[in-house]
Amino acid sequence: MTKNKHLAAVYLVAACILGCKEPAVKKDSQQQGGAPPPATDTMMTIADNIEPTPVASWQSFEHFEGKYISETSMLQQEPLRSRIKTLLDAENAAFSERFDVTPPVELENDVLYNQGCLRHYCGADEAALAIDMRRDIIYVGIAVNGIVTLFSERSDSAFPEKLLRWKTKFPS
Repeated sequence: MTKNKHLAAVYLVAACILGCKEPAVKKDSQQQGGAPPPATDTMMTIADNIEPTPVASWQSFEHFEGKYISETSMLQQEPLRSRIKTLLDAENAAFSERFDVTPPVELENDVLYNQGCLRHYCGADEAALAIDMRRDIIYVGIAVNGIVTLFSERSDSAFPEKLLRWKTKFPS
């Protein structure tokens, strides 16, 4: 009888071991508890309204440092020309004519800066340009009869220091 008891005990232990065994782990998404991936792609395609705008490298403008705008035609170089035109719209002509008399272009802390005035009207009819090359933002100031208006792309109000100093020359 002892033999039968031992045999019964072995069967009982084997049944417990086999009955308590965990299911085999699968390597697909069921391993994390998620549903299996669908057989077909379920993503819907939609029209994308975002149009990427290529950001021009301002490094090509660094060589204007120390040169006069009138000698280099810097204001006519792309993308500066089209971006100023878009920024200023109706004021573009007033801005351009105020670069009649200019000092050399300055480059300091990744900001390309220049200012100019209408010949014989310096101190009243002036303009200033600052390009933050790191942030890719153009800033413009135009003084008409001593009254200054500042413009910036993306409605940015963090005007460069040089442009703000230029503005303080005018009483308005």
